[in-house]
Amino acid sequence: MGRMNVQARVRSALAAALPGVEVRVSVPDPRPPTLVVVRREGGRRENGLVDRAGVGVDVWARTEADASELAMRVSDAMLGLSFADGFARVEEESLRSDYDAFASSPRWYGSYTVWNFSPRE
Repeated sequence: MGRMNVQARVRSALAAALPGVEVRVSVPDPRPPTLVVVRREGGRRENGLVDRAGVGVDVWARTEADASELAMRVSDAMLGLSFADGFARVEEESLRSDYDAFASSPRWYGSYTVWNFSPRE
């Protein structure tokens, strides 16, 4: 049995929850002023059914206030991921301002542990 592509599934869920916001798994060049990027940063398979993924989410916006507001929306969407969609549990490990000095841009970062599964057919 294969494991869920949690990075792609979370990206898709966030895109649906954040209409009008570009949600990707990598940063394009040039980077748009408002962007959400989802990356699997680690984790491990618990057993043959459950995968415990470490997922990081970067959020850029034009202002610190806008980046903060968008990060809070991301947080709500992450914590609302559905069991019916293969997300057994989500914990928010960190949600913080993380100014992008390279791009001179406001950025927030969220770190999550996502227990997920692919239902057997």
